[in-house]
Amino acid sequence: MGKPRILGGAAKGAVLDTPARGTRPSPARLREAVFDALQFRPRGRFLDLYAGSGALGLEAASRGWEATLVELSPAAAAVIRRNAGRARLRATVIQADALAFAARDPGTYDVAAAAPPYPDDLLAIFRALLGAAPVAPGGLYLLQHPTGLDVAGALEPELRRLGPPSPADGGTGTRRDAPHAGVRVRRYGSNAVTWIAVPERPAGTEAGSVPDGVSEVGC
Repeated sequence: MGKPRILGGAAKGAVLDTPARGTRPSPARLREAVFDALQFRPRGRFLDLYAGSGALGLEAASRGWEATLVELSPAAAAVIRRNAGRARLRATVIQADALAFAARDPGTYDVAAAAPPYPDDLLAIFRALLGAAPVAPGGLYLLQHPTGLDVAGALEPELRRLGPPSPADGGTGTRRDAPHAGVRVRRYGSNAVTWIAVPERPAGTEAGSVPDGVSEVGC
């Protein structure tokens, strides 16, 4: 398998090294589809948790996002820093536990992406991430997981607490009148990304509606 490359933006074509072991770069097809869907959102703060080689977070930096990449492994964090330097990208690389970092500053990021190692308990990680609430109102969570895992169904209580979607659905494509945080599942072969749009929650809006109407798209 060849090394991953930056697919678009200022560093398009830059080759990324990968750590010797313990990481699984997000596939190019998945990354390209994610950033195609994000292209019309205003650029803001992008948090890449379980960053691995940095392929997702550095793609964000290349496309104009203010990217923060969090990776627990010192060796992998060093690889991300080298990749960023070689691609001449401005990005903040943090060597830390992803969930502990996410809980430091609630409501700070416009997009938070998490691609934990698949042997881990993904549902427990995603549940803890939503509880940490690093994403600002109107922002997005991008949760990468195996295609067969029903993340939206398993996280129903957490989605209920997020409340109703914004008048604009945050770019997920979920119907605007759904009484839950906007959710969409995008599938890319054996991998999938569950998009969760955090509502703007205007004054007087109460959380607590039951999730409904998750939509699924295959690619």
